[in-house]
Amino acid sequence: MHDSLFGDLPGERLVAAPAQPLSAVELALRSNLALVQALLCRATTLRIELEGNTRTLIRQAKWRGLICTVAERSGTAGASLEVSGPFALFRNTRLYGRALGELVPLLAWCPRFRLRADCVFAGRRLSLQLATGDPIFPAGAPRRYDSRLEERFAREFRRLAPAWDVIREPEPISAGGTLIFPDFALQDRANPARRWLLEIMGFWTADYVARKLTLYRSAHLANLILCIDEDRNCADEDLPPEALVIKFRRRVDAAAVLRVAETAHGRPSRSDGPQSRFS
Repeated sequence: MHDSLFGDLPGERLVAAPAQPLSAVELALRSNLALVQALLCRATTLRIELEGNTRTLIRQAKWRGLICTVAERSGTAGASLEVSGPFALFRNTRLYGRALGELVPLLAWCPRFRLRADCVFAGRRLSLQLATGDPIFPAGAPRRYDSRLEERFAREFRRLAPAWDVIREPEPISAGGTLIFPDFALQDRANPARRWLLEIMGFWTADYVARKLTLYRSAHLANLILCIDEDRNCADEDLPPEALVIKFRRRVDAAAVLRVAETAHGRPSRSDGPQSRFS
């Protein structure tokens, strides 16, 4: 008790040894990460250009309440993320800066990225830049699938269709002024032109389903397969008219998806809507 009596003072805080000793490499990586995170706490704006693992990073940015906009990068399969920095806010800058810094270790799992932040430090405006290969301590490996439902579908489809590629997190799609990220792309190796984007709408809230369907309707995709849980009670008029729809309960029927992918051709017309629904 006596030793911690003045523990609220920075100079009197007790420092415990780590549970496991750090290697020199890990210490350097963690130090670099801490420096970057500290500078981002003084950022006014932040721009991240991404290729690969974009879905995870953007989801984390929105989940943490960061003020951001997402745009497609022309000529690439990546995305651009514009984030307001803590110094652009009037309050809660410490919490916001901490949330912003938590994105940095996730960048280590992006195949290609470039970060640029405008910071204010000691009255001076500085530019912080970080890019692929820079030594920062990574976060834990992101989950490959968002749910067991998706994981089971991917496993069963690969088993049933060894001649098809199942691509997790394909290129983002521009829609309604933002980007949407289909769950999978299914592509025939023998005929790469035969390629479908697939979205699994499982255990989502009604509001989330409505927003997602609105975005897909605005995208007008000719090669979209929607797998929708029957419990979502989606009316036909709410569905994108170009999409092929497969209803499911508890599990997505990989065989039904394969039949649609192999037999459907071209863009269904609006009048073909009821014939384009599968169950």
